[in-house]
Amino acid sequence: MSECLAPHVGPLQAGHVLLTWITARRGERCRVIAWTCHCRSVVYELCSAGGQSYLRRTVQGPRPDITETARTTASKAQELWAALLTGRVR
Repeated sequence: MSECLAPHVGPLQAGHVLLTWITARRGERCRVIAWTCHCRSVVYELCSAGGQSYLRRTVQGPRPDITETARTTASKAQELWAALLTGRVR
């Protein structure tokens, strides 16, 4: 059994869509609903805050680079999350 407990992002699919990543809001509390495995250099999280949802991307390193997508509805963020895990967006 693998030691990884969270899913990994799937390989990019042909015709995948590039998401627009913006600087993350600092100091804002959010609820992390789902996340990808921390064994990779880039970790993604599905987050909820203030009645809206979004994806957060962290490029791990000595100075982590944290970005996020625009805020949207929970259902649209869930669709983005599924697309991310299957390699249809990045």
